[in-house]
Amino acid sequence: MLRSFVTVFLLAISLSLPAQADDQARLEQVKAEIKKLQAWLTDAREEHDDLQQKLRKSDNEIAALIKKIEDTRARLREEQTRLKKLQAEQAQVRQLRNRHQKLLSDQIRLARQLGDEAAIRFWLTQDDPAQNQRITRYFGYFNRARLENLSETIAELNRLDNLETLIAEQENSLRQTDARLTSESEKLESRRREQQTLLAKLDSQMNSESARLQKREADRQRLEALLAEVETLVSNSPRHNDELPFRQMRGKLPKPLQGPVLAAFGNRNGPNARWEGWKIGTREGTGVKAIHHGRVVFSEWLRGFGLLLILDHGDGYLSLYAHNQTLLRDVGSWVNGGDIIATAGKSGGQQSAALYFEIRHNGRPQDPAIWLNRG
Repeated sequence: MLRSFVTVFLLAISLSLPAQADDQARLEQVKAEIKKLQAWLTDAREEHDDLQQKLRKSDNEIAALIKKIEDTRARLREEQTRLKKLQAEQAQVRQLRNRHQKLLSDQIRLARQLGDEAAIRFWLTQDDPAQNQRITRYFGYFNRARLENLSETIAELNRLDNLETLIAEQENSLRQTDARLTSESEKLESRRREQQTLLAKLDSQMNSESARLQKREADRQRLEALLAEVETLVSNSPRHNDELPFRQMRGKLPKPLQGPVLAAFGNRNGPNARWEGWKIGTREGTGVKAIHHGRVVFSEWLRGFGLLLILDHGDGYLSLYAHNQTLLRDVGSWVNGGDIIATAGKSGGQQSAALYFEIRHNGRPQDPAIWLNRG
């Protein structure tokens, strides 16, 4: 993950430098910036104690299993749709089978009665040469039509046999996919039980309110440090021609998801702290939508915030989406407003599913109520 994160930033930064810059100077600048970011990520990870490392691993494993289950479910739906189409086609062909089989029997019987010898005998009994030619052409037409009907009938019967084979193969594939889905679901439940035990251990570590406040403050400082690094590394994102600048979207942006605001901007979050965004209650697995066009500049696990995704909207505007169940976009990806970028969850040690959401401008938190459409 770190290598891919660094690789995308290498490309993004190199493209943002002036075209007239010297190649060697550009390369050295990129190397310096990447080294700085890599050092920050390494230091941040080294801060994790053993339980936090296990939590990070658990969140990532659960996210991977959920993605795998969703992919398997999608494949199962596709296979079920294909099976229904095959069965419908089979029913139509079966309705034609009896008619085709009767037609085949009639054609074989008629072929015996009106074979080539019958045509010759009929021709020899005629005295008029012109009539003989017409009758000969008639027999030729009839024989060709007879052969075409025979070929069509045989093709329909073969098609029915092929459909039955395809249906049997599809049913077998469905059974295998269903068994795989059951196995993956069992693994997911096992990981979730293990995580509940882990969360109980983490909770027992916080044996006092002061310890909880200290952890919360450390997590907040870690996020601020990450944002500072992102802002120094990422140039303003260009917009699509039909996209309005973020600053013009005040009061018009859609919510990242629907749900009750459990904690609003400015609410107390401790004796000396306030919420700098919204905590929105939701169900696990709910799709999280990008509020505006932008580029993914962070998509990874961060202590205290779980699976976190950050979008750069240009002109110094960022939006943050934390405690996700899964992350669906990688660093460097472009998204449009309304695109599903993650699924909501409770990663990072939360007891219940919720999305933590922030809007920032030049590093300063903005009240989402000013920017989002409350309708």
